[in-house]
Amino acid sequence: MATVDKVDIYLPFESNTTEWIHALSIPHIDIKRLTNRPLKWLRFAAFAVCGAKGHLSTTQGGETVDYESVSFDDLAKRYFYIPDITRRGADFREGICARDEKCVITLLSSGLDAAHIIPRSKGSQYISRIVRDRSSLYEPPPFSGEDDVDIDCIENGMLLRKDLYYMFGNAEVTPNFAMEPGDVPRVEQYPMPGNRATLQYMVPITGLDTVPPRDVQVDWRDEVHPPPNILLDFLYGAAVVGRWKCDGLRDILEQQFQDHFPDEDELKDPEWNPSKGKREKTRKNGLLEAAMDDILMLSMLLKGKTPQSKAAEWERQRKEEELRSQEHSCEKVQQWLKPRIVNPASCVLTGGHVTDHNINAVGITANDYA
Repeated sequence: MATVDKVDIYLPFESNTTEWIHALSIPHIDIKRLTNRPLKWLRFAAFAVCGAKGHLSTTQGGETVDYESVSFDDLAKRYFYIPDITRRGADFREGICARDEKCVITLLSSGLDAAHIIPRSKGSQYISRIVRDRSSLYEPPPFSGEDDVDIDCIENGMLLRKDLYYMFGNAEVTPNFAMEPGDVPRVEQYPMPGNRATLQYMVPITGLDTVPPRDVQVDWRDEVHPPPNILLDFLYGAAVVGRWKCDGLRDILEQQFQDHFPDEDELKDPEWNPSKGKREKTRKNGLLEAAMDDILMLSMLLKGKTPQSKAAEWERQRKEEELRSQEHSCEKVQQWLKPRIVNPASCVLTGGHVTDHNINAVGITANDYA
């Protein structure tokens, strides 16, 4: 393979390995200057940029490169960095399949999807906000701690026939705050269970290949991490709003967004507080997802929390996180400055020098911190 002048590094867009960002273009001469193992260094550089461990491949989603044997002369023109976080989608599916085994509505074993309750596009911060907003309504708490709440956690999914995936928001759980299991129409013949999760259609169904409103057909035990009511109830509320929201509610919510978040650049939390343009884009991806934003916003307003106050709260949390990160970095620097650590035997410096009281370097590769 001929020597290349530079190496291009591509990163996946939002953990989606079907879309890639051309993120880095690194001259070959710089790679040779900075490392003896070019692919190891490129892997580390990509890790440092995106903040996730992963592997390099010469093709999109291909085999991992051989980090040991590839020389400078054998470097490819481009590499794709595949973060380990992209594996979480596969882990999610494997976990859901192992837990449910069959479609929880039809009991079929083929043509199935591991469906997210809260869509994966919403992200982990979004599902965390749902839990924070509503967890006080449920006993026992749906999650043991905030660290357990993740968009790809097994509790956030069900195994469904593919065509039922889009009806997933219409699962009513009983007993609940207002209803008992017998209050929901039933098509199954066996005795009424003490707990039900029932697929319902907000729009009457038509066609030959439809599934009548029926209960989930699985025995979920606590030890297998079943979907908690908090997520199913939230999606049911979104389905209700998506089907029957009146213009007055829509106008109020849109006005709140426009009053407090008039410009995309001013958003304190763009993942959850979309501007009008972003909400329109969301609706193109599905009315249910837009309705999710509506009911989370409505819940916030009913609790007396205005978008302005929430934005201020999120900004305060962001600053606190930055402060904690800075303090952690300072602690690391103090460790590096200890005489037993900072010495020529333990650090290799590039573009800088070390004194007893100062580190001035473009890059530091620590060989031994013991």
